[in-house]
Amino acid sequence: MPCRSVDRRIDVDGVGELAVTAYLPESIAGDAVLFLLPGGGYGRHYFDLDLTGHPDHSQARWHADRGLVTVTVDHLGVGESTVPERPLDFAQVAAAGDAAVRTVLDRLRSGTLDPELPAIPGAVPIGAGQSMGGHIVVWTQAAHSTFAGVAALGSSFTQTRLALQPGRRHPFRAAPMEEVYAAMGDVDFVASFHWHEEPPAFVAADMDPGHPAPWRSATVPACAAELMEPFAVARQAAAVRVPVLLVYGEQDVTAEPLADLAVFRSAPDLGLLLVPRSAHMHNFAPTRHLVWARLQSFAAQVVEQRRLVAGVPARA
Repeated sequence: MPCRSVDRRIDVDGVGELAVTAYLPESIAGDAVLFLLPGGGYGRHYFDLDLTGHPDHSQARWHADRGLVTVTVDHLGVGESTVPERPLDFAQVAAAGDAAVRTVLDRLRSGTLDPELPAIPGAVPIGAGQSMGGHIVVWTQAAHSTFAGVAALGSSFTQTRLALQPGRRHPFRAAPMEEVYAAMGDVDFVASFHWHEEPPAFVAADMDPGHPAPWRSATVPACAAELMEPFAVARQAAAVRVPVLLVYGEQDVTAEPLADLAVFRSAPDLGLLLVPRSAHMHNFAPTRHLVWARLQSFAAQVVEQRRLVAGVPARA
């Protein structure tokens, strides 16, 4: 039997509500709970893509069908969550996300999230974010120690660099940031986000600014623009002290994935997956299952490591 999905709105004191969807397996395989957070311009439905004639593009259902409780979250200021009138910075978005994750975890552990779901008293949260979502997951972890492990999917921690239209060139590395921001007008978003083998209907639906697809978000937190700056979230990445997984497509937004990995200088366990035949938005790619399978095993690995560490005798 396929998994069930339930929508909830989580109240966050002082800021509003965050919209979440929990994908609940028929049979839970372990204590890991995977929280998925979207990138800039996207909402949580990016993780549950649905387009007629192109099945099997739902990452959230793929995980849940394999026993992993999976929760997708719209950031504060994104999708169906509250959109404050004031501009949001990363600290505010991260604080709201941390509060929502902890509320969902409390309900999962007590068995009150859904009447048909048994309690998971030992629930272990794993945070994974796509693009900007990865930066927010890392910021959240550094500020609040929310997760037992974090994964960033297509998030550069050195400097975000998108593909440009033919004949255009990136600014010289010593150029002022004004030139970097100006070059955004030369970005080829289709080439950056989509691999050429993807169904044209998917690409057209995703890239149509006049008719936003249901997985897109009409709003983006103002702080997203900062991600074009070198090492924008590097200080937070260096403070992460849990296992880390970085995932990049063959065509993605970082110049050197190994350099991004090195930014996480405090992490006790570092993993890197380079995905062939994939651009930045991995869930559209023909090789998307490679990402999902690696993330599934990462979640299980984090839980198993915690179990083994708990069994090590205390120091004499």
